[in-house]
Amino acid sequence: MDTRERKTQLRELLQQARRAMSMEDTHRENSALIAHAASLLRSLSPADTAVAAYAPLVGEPGGKLLLDALHGEASALLLPVSLPGGKLDWARYEGRLALSPGALGIAEPTGTRLGPDALQSCSLVFVPALAVSPTGIRLGKGGGFYDRALSALSNLPHPPRTAMLLYNGEIRDDIPAEAHDMPVDLAITPTGIRTFS
Repeated sequence: MDTRERKTQLRELLQQARRAMSMEDTHRENSALIAHAASLLRSLSPADTAVAAYAPLVGEPGGKLLLDALHGEASALLLPVSLPGGKLDWARYEGRLALSPGALGIAEPTGTRLGPDALQSCSLVFVPALAVSPTGIRLGKGGGFYDRALSALSNLPHPPRTAMLLYNGEIRDDIPAEAHDMPVDLAITPTGIRTFS
């Protein structure tokens, strides 16, 4: 089995595990994730609180309360807008009523698009993931959108830090890696924040 097949198999396993979580466990873990993420933002200097995130789908860590919690702590909160070719644009989050389903069915902001380079203005980027290795190699859903976006930042003198929200058990030793996989800096789990770099 090659690396891509192993990734596909692991993605299915991880998504099944998320679907199998009880509502009580999901609510408890999401509450802890939001508390840790908000605490992380409060630890930044006021000049560094422009952040980027994403609108979690049903069953994704953080849940439906994540964006408003981050928005309350950030000076600006940017969300992605999917573009053709697996690229991302960015726009400000201005509340749930200013979101609509994008091309991939993910809620996206309807306001002014700021361009792919808007990510450079952020100090922290929350990146969706299904799991991560103990060395910070992220397993996403396979579209490559975030690997492309983060790769464009890698040559900056001071790129934004990257963080993932994960449920318990999603830091794993069996994450396959390919050359294009961009490492991340932090994993936020219900038990706390883990730094990789």
